[in-house]
Amino acid sequence: MAPDNSRRNYAVLAVSIAVAAVFIYAGIDKIRDPLQFADSTAAFAILPAVFINLLALGLPPFEIACGVLLLGPRTRRVGALAVAGISVLFFTALASALLRGLTLDCGCFGVGAPSRPRMWLELALDAALFSGALFIYLRSITRLPARAP
Repeated sequence: MAPDNSRRNYAVLAVSIAVAAVFIYAGIDKIRDPLQFADSTAAFAILPAVFINLLALGLPPFEIACGVLLLGPRTRRVGALAVAGISVLFFTALASALLRGLTLDCGCFGVGAPSRPRMWLELALDAALFSGALFIYLRSITRLPARAP
């Protein structure tokens, strides 16, 4: 008797939809005001100035694409891998800013007042997004049917 994987499938679908919604929302929000996002990115003082505008214009479509990939069963693992990778980068950048004593608005979800408590909250969100992406990636492995002799 084959085990019932419906609960696992529903859990993967639910987490996929939640993570996709966050990434699609964040990407759309950044597209609305690329100049503000470029300013938020520059505040991290990590990237050379020449790359700021490139990131501000390229990251939002990438985030939206990651979210869309998470919604399709055949593309879910690719989307999860991309989300996991970018979440690690977001976490690292935000942790670096916190460790350097910076107080800034990361620009993750629109414009806000620079706030260290908000930065800690967004750091936790990055960790949760990474965990969700890892869950999706590992649980979306499709098993090939057994081959007949």
